[in-house]
Amino acid sequence: MTLLSILGFMGCSALALEINGGGGSQEEKASKMMARADNVPEDDWVEVFRHDPKVDPGCLSIDTSCLRLSARWSVDHKVSLEEAADRFGMESNSDGPVSGRYMGCIRTESDGVSREPLCIEESAEGSDSYEITIQMERD
Repeated sequence: MTLLSILGFMGCSALALEINGGGGSQEEKASKMMARADNVPEDDWVEVFRHDPKVDPGCLSIDTSCLRLSARWSVDHKVSLEEAADRFGMESNSDGPVSGRYMGCIRTESDGVSREPLCIEESAEGSDSYEITIQMERD
């Protein structure tokens, strides 16, 4: 009976790991997300907002994203969407605009495990000011 209980617990743990996407602990995933976000801005970008992921080790990603990161920067010049996406580490299979555009969004979705839009828009402050926003969700 004890052996069956132990095997059942191990099976549930393995199932929870598989549901959550595997590939490391929640802390490791959160650290990777933050490192990618840190790589996006250039020296003259001003951070307007940042919400780093909070690790919830009991999160099961069946109906919610376990890790979320949002960040927004303001700049006083045009920024190439393609270059920002490259610094963000977006894969070439992204759904997005034609090369060379300065405004719009590029989105990636990876096997239903993560979603990552990167958007550049004119700021409400004026036409010479732009906002770059990233949002990352990982199950």
